[in-house]
Amino acid sequence: MTNYRIMSFDGGGVLGALSLQLLNRLVRQSPKLISQTDVFAGNSIGSFTALALASGRSPKETLRFFKDHILPAFSISLPGGPVFNQQLPYSGFIEAIETFFPPNLRLKNLKKRIVVPSFHLYSPELDRWTPVLFHNFPDSPYLNEKASDIILRSSAAPATQQAYQNYVDGFVVTTNPSTASIAFAVDKEKKSLDEIAVLSIGTGELPLQLRRDTDGWGIISADNLRPKNLEKLPPNWGVLFDHKQNEPLLPFLQLVSNESGYYESMVSSLLLGNRFFRLDPRIPNFSKTDPSVVPALLKIADKADLKSTVRFIERNWD
Repeated sequence: MTNYRIMSFDGGGVLGALSLQLLNRLVRQSPKLISQTDVFAGNSIGSFTALALASGRSPKETLRFFKDHILPAFSISLPGGPVFNQQLPYSGFIEAIETFFPPNLRLKNLKKRIVVPSFHLYSPELDRWTPVLFHNFPDSPYLNEKASDIILRSSAAPATQQAYQNYVDGFVVTTNPSTASIAFAVDKEKKSLDEIAVLSIGTGELPLQLRRDTDGWGIISADNLRPKNLEKLPPNWGVLFDHKQNEPLLPFLQLVSNESGYYESMVSSLLLGNRFFRLDPRIPNFSKTDPSVVPALLKIADKADLKSTVRFIERNWD
């Protein structure tokens, strides 16, 4: 019988508006959804949602703050883009997170358990870089960490933003922390798999694809980056200058940053069977850093069919 419930939120920059709108719709239909959840997990912008809920903020309040304060931090884009330059100034995002979460709010103060992936660029204990799973389960070494620092460490996307406190975005580990959350439930709470249910909410399934022949492709080289050679570049894994609709501009980067979500869903589903549910509506190939796509995202969320999701919640949450 299910008695341990996990809700997981993907990363995705401004696409986080989709998951927040979906969550608000679900809570209107299932008012006890938040109070009966034991663990909130999230990566990158999903860590903002997870820690907001774990600290007692409502989905409605969290979405409103996201629209009013998080999105403006994405509204200034520097020239060059995610390959040749830091794309987004990070100061506005830091200020927004530190405004929403009190400076004295530590992981030990949260009302619910959390799991947040990040990547530490240098660990003195290991003398190398390493993935990190921040959590507040008993005996966690992170209990005194500030909630705002954990979110900023998980959200520092190296392709678009600065590292934060020598950490970068958890997407280099996984964009979907559902499987990690299951592992914590088993290891830290001694739950069996048949006691666990997971509702995993994505930031939109992108229709990315490469139908062309990729034999012989390499990664872009330093010599090729000289401006005089850019227009002569053949298709490659680094930058696909002639990308067509639904093809990735940055094939390698988007492979490693986006597709772990599919993998994590597959593994979580294998572990839990019908006690795992993935809510991730198909969306166009939207940018993760362009706030102008948010109205379209909200419309997609409003039109999404939630009947199966609500039935899953009724079976496992109520």
